Amino acid sequence: MGMRVTVVFLVCALISQAGCVMLPIPTAERKVLAGTPVAEEQLAFIVPNTTTRSEVVARLGNPDVIWEEARLFVYNWEMRQGILFWAVGAYYSGAAGVADIPKHYMLLIQFDDQDRVQRFERAVRPARETYGDFLKEWIRNSDKGNRGDATRDRIDSR
Repeated sequence: MGMRVTVVFLVCALISQAGCVMLPIPTAERKVLAGTPVAEEQLAFIVPNTTTRSEVVARLGNPDVIWEEARLFVYNWEMRQGILFWAVGAYYSGAAGVADIPKHYMLLIQFDDQDRVQRFERAVRPARETYGDFLKEWIRNSDKGNRGDATRDRIDSR
């Protein structure tokens, strides 16, 4: 009986106060939220300094972004990495809902001036980093070193 009274009291206290609650819940990455995922197996045909731009388009389709100046193709997709339950209340009114928490994946393919793959990489764009900043950093890193080397799979957890 004492526990029931405590729970009722806490519920009444929470209802009468203003505030919000956010509860993120991790999930398995099974649901595609946007785009078409590119699996590692689909990249087996790419050989740096050999595979051409037209071969990439024939196998993977048109990219989501083409940055001509940097000779870069970008394929994007988002997977659900979690669910966010939220509730906002103030006295006798409130609202609640559910939202997906996305994880932003990218396949970046850079070509040389003969339209052959120079390097490629699967990567995760951190939620706090803008799309443009991420691409500029990726290009800047390719200019510093590893010319002609392919980085297979940099799915990091920044």
